[in-house]
Parts: sequence; C-alpha cells; structure tokens
Amino acid sequence: MAHRSTLDRELKSLRGLIVDMAGRVDEQFADAMNALLQGDLDLADQVVARDDAVDHLEMQIDQQCERILALHAPVAADLRTLITAVKINTDFERIGDHCRNLSHNAEILVDAQDLIAETNIPKMSDMSRCMLREVETAFLERDRLKARKVIARDLQINRLHADTFDWLIDRSRSTPERSEAIAYLLATSKSLERISDHTKNIAQSIVFMIEGTDIRHRGLQEAPRHPTDRGDDESDTASRPTSGNASRNASGNASETGTESST
Repeated sequence: MAHRSTLDRELKSLRGLIVDMAGRVDEQFADAMNALLQGDLDLADQVVARDDAVDHLEMQIDQQCERILALHAPVAADLRTLITAVKINTDFERIGDHCRNLSHNAEILVDAQDLIAETNIPKMSDMSRCMLREVETAFLERDRLKARKVIARDLQINRLHADTFDWLIDRSRSTPERSEAIAYLLATSKSLERISDHTKNIAQSIVFMIEGTDIRHRGLQEAPRHPTDRGDDESDTASRPTSGNASRNASGNASETGTESST
C-alpha cells in the first residue's frame, strides 16, 4: 500500500510538470505569433530568450519518468501514463522550437504585414492555438473524445498550408523583389503546419493513455497480410530441403557420379 501511495505521488508530480510544460509552450506560441503578426520585435526576443526554460523543463520531465520507471516498474495504466508523458514531452519541446523559429522570422517579416494579411497564416495561427489548448484540456480531463476532435482538425491545417504554399509560389513569380519575405512566409506556414502535427501527435498519445489503443498509422495496422508474405521461419523451412530429401539428393548425386566414372 505504501508503494502504491508513493507511486501515485510520483505520477501526480509528473502530471504537474506536463501541465506546466503545456502552459509554457502555449504562452510561447501566443507571444511568437503576436510578435510576428504585429511586428513586435521586443516580444520576439522574449520568446527566444525563454526557449531555454522549455528545454530545461523537458529534461526535468524525462528525469521524472526515468525515476518512476526505475523505482516502481509501473504496469498497465500507470505504464501507459509514463509512455505518454515521454512522447508528449518531446512533442511539446518541438513545438517550443517552432515558436522560437517563428520569433526569428518576425524580424524579417516586420515590413511584410500586407503579405501576411493576404495569406492563411493568421487563420492557421488561431486554429493551431485552439488545438493546443484543447489538447491540454484533454490531458487534464482525460477526455479521449476531445483528443480525437483535435486529431481531426489537423487536416484543416494541412489544407490551409497547401493553399498558402501555392499562393506564395505564385506571388514570388509576380513580385520577385519580395522573394526574401515570401521565403520566410513559406517557412512560417510550414512551422504552423508542423505545430499542428505535433499537437495531433499529443492527442494520439492521450487516446493511447486512456484507451490503451495505438491509433497511429491505422492503415498499416489494418492492412491485410499478403498471401506471399511468410515469416522468417516459414521462409527458411521452405527454402531448405528436409533431411530425407537431402539424403536422397546426396545418394542420387553419388550414383550419377559413379555412372559417369564407369562410363
């Protein structure tokens, strides 16, 4: 019983660290996009300066996971919680890296507010931020339905990114003098698309934590096995003659050799 209560305290501490990470990354994302969309370079510098704190928290979470695994050897739901924590910790840190990159882009795009307004970037920003906040709620409330809704919304971001990409390429041909700004806008759109992807990954991990079902790459999991696909053991057995066949083959070869010699 004492072991169980200690494990519960350790898991509660881990969840607290994850919530802290989610909150920090959400703040980074909001400030990075405000800096970019409003041309606020001071705010952009603050986002870049705070990225080290996100990295430090990532290491804290990893260490807490290692501690729980080493001392308590969790199983079942507790083990799934631990696996989920490791995965979403990495995704949150990667979102933090993209926020830093968005802030770096703000300096180049400070004079390109007219171009930004004509793209889907503001809409992508709002939708990605909403996804990020919803996935945090899904984790706190262990709400698998909310997590699944986040997963579905990723497709909308992908379509917006594709439309933005095409529009920017066309614009680069008509206004080559603005090619640098357009290149950074392409990178900005891609960063938002990747933030959405990482948020989707977090939602998938939450579903796994709650249901015990891995919903990644469903097409691979559900693909029927091809009739010619055989395991290694089966393939080896089919390619090797049995011992009886081997003996008969050896005898036949010997007889043929003898016949040739006598001839």
